Amino acid sequence: GMADMVVGIDLCCYSFLKEQYIRNNPDREPSVGVLLSVGALSSTCGQVVSYPLALVRTKIQAQGMNGAPDLYSGMTDCFRKTVATDGVRGLYRGILPNFMKSIPAISISYAVYERAKAALTQAGV
Repeated sequence: GMADMVVGIDLCCYSFLKEQYIRNNPDREPSVGVLLSVGALSSTCGQVVSYPLALVRTKIQAQGMNGAPDLYSGMTDCFRKTVATDGVRGLYRGILPNFMKSIPAISISYAVYERAKAALTQAGV
């Protein structure tokens, strides 16, 4: 579903960015700061790609609540009407709070994962 797409894009970006760092800095392991930055950038990429779909899904689910009429006949109609009314920016309405939640969480998760993996590898586990 939607979460799988976000995770897929996020992991792909994270792997690519980390490998680029390693390729350009072969004598250094990525620091926690680098891992946090790479995680933040990869999370941002995943959110930017997937957020319009999540917004449309939410709009379609919310229509007709409390007796209000249905506004959209489907996903394509919702995309068209959103862009016609608010422009492409309308597809990203509300993304800032999403960033504020996901960027720190995902960045920290990647940094902890990398440090734990290194410690376990060094311990021979």
